Amino acid sequence: MKNLILGAAAAATLLAGVAQATITLGPNGFPIVNPADTYEIYLSGASAPRGFIQQLLTNTRVPAANRMCDASQPIYRYSNTGNRQNQNAYYCVMNPRNPALQGLAAGKRNLLLYQRTLGGSAMGVNPIIADAPVNFIRVDQPVANGCVAPYIADGLTNIDCPYTEGDTNLSRNVSPDFGVSDTDPGLYFGANTPAGFAPVQPDDLNRLEVRPAATLVFGVPVTTKLRNALQEAQFPARSSCHPRHTDYAANAETERCMPSLSSHQISSIFTGQLTSWRQLRIGGSDNLFDNTTVAANRPTGGTNPDRIHICRRVNGSGTGAQFNVKFLNYPCSVTGTEPKLATGVLPEAVNQTQVHQLSTSGQLGGCLHELDLNVESEAAFNNVYGVRWAIGVQSTEHNNTNSRSYRYIKIDGVSPTLANVVSGEYRDWVELSFQWNKSHVFDTSELAIVQEVIKQAGNPVVMGATNPAARHTWGQSGYMAVPSSFDPRTNGRIDPARPVNPLSHATITEAPSSCRIPAIYNPRTPASGLQL
Repeated sequence: MKNLILGAAAAATLLAGVAQATITLGPNGFPIVNPADTYEIYLSGASAPRGFIQQLLTNTRVPAANRMCDASQPIYRYSNTGNRQNQNAYYCVMNPRNPALQGLAAGKRNLLLYQRTLGGSAMGVNPIIADAPVNFIRVDQPVANGCVAPYIADGLTNIDCPYTEGDTNLSRNVSPDFGVSDTDPGLYFGANTPAGFAPVQPDDLNRLEVRPAATLVFGVPVTTKLRNALQEAQFPARSSCHPRHTDYAANAETERCMPSLSSHQISSIFTGQLTSWRQLRIGGSDNLFDNTTVAANRPTGGTNPDRIHICRRVNGSGTGAQFNVKFLNYPCSVTGTEPKLATGVLPEAVNQTQVHQLSTSGQLGGCLHELDLNVESEAAFNNVYGVRWAIGVQSTEHNNTNSRSYRYIKIDGVSPTLANVVSGEYRDWVELSFQWNKSHVFDTSELAIVQEVIKQAGNPVVMGATNPAARHTWGQSGYMAVPSSFDPRTNGRIDPARPVNPLSHATITEAPSSCRIPAIYNPRTPASGLQL
């Protein structure tokens, strides 16, 4: 594509034109995607920040100068039918008030950002290194593909379209323009390598332009009935945190009443060393399973209802990769332990932990939800077991309304809040990373749009506007800006309107490595420091 450098007058004319622009609709109400007036940008990778990227594009709380889309115009969201977690595309008029979007190549006023999360973080690393095509949802022939008529939900105009991986009628094979991963790109080898791609080698990283953008907080969710059982075990009967207390319902979801597992217990579960919930002891004599006296919280059905179930992510997931680092020291050390592999539909009579492997964070939440309620709501997971206690790993911007039947717990007695990260007490967090291949063919305007998405994704003001999606009954979690790009508060506390993490896995001279113990990045003034 030929690049045009616009003068001030031309830029002003373009800006005025964009302000009045609208997306053209066809006779069936579907938008007409016209490459002549639309930038089509392809993003592949982590599913954990899917909601955050959507908020960045669509949330009207984001300051006007930082938005990518014109909030005064309809914003269209294409999603794959049946599972809106795997493939999305956002079609909008570009925001005329964002300075970085002014003066782009003449004649293009719209943005169509495709976001593939299927396969997880490594799909934002390995295909970027190889500059190799992957499948994205196809949105240019909605009538022929049987897309549903547009409808309003979440403040967006939604269009659900069928999607099948590899079907050229329903998908488009394109090399992503940029990728996103929950962790630094150097982790995606060994058990972290996605199917169909080669493991990352040290020299491969030289092909990438890497931009750490945000701190992302992770947690350990468990099925709601398991959470309740842990509360019964860890709080005395006189406590309002105990399921038999008359005030339990009013207090169950508070931070004070969050139960806890230790890092050692969690690593023992995820490596398959523990196979039954009876192996978690209470006071040395009782066990968690038999201690649970509230019948509504007990697993039911089958011959081994005490079997441990794990809902984990596929190889290549950044959610899984960061968990492996934080709890298993893998692949940071040659003595690190790989997580237990997926078992498939294994008879529970076999004395093994049941491990269910899911492609996206949404599917993982569905796995926990199904096992807790003995339902089948997630196509990627087929619950054939009954009601079961299960444990998983998930970033904390999920399920803030408790609409799905799982809950986060404390780790080593500490809840996964931004405040606890900033104080250095909570350790399960990593730096989100964006990257593109230095040899990828962009035109200047496309690269400018990619860089603006990355810039605003790391802007603490934007995070302050979008973090309410991660505000739980037990506290504020979610995202923070990185200290290499923005200054944290000098009093060592968190500013919810402008959250910046003073800690980093990077140093002044070295890029982030999740294998490094985080430390304060750069105290720029004598008042800088950490909160006791």
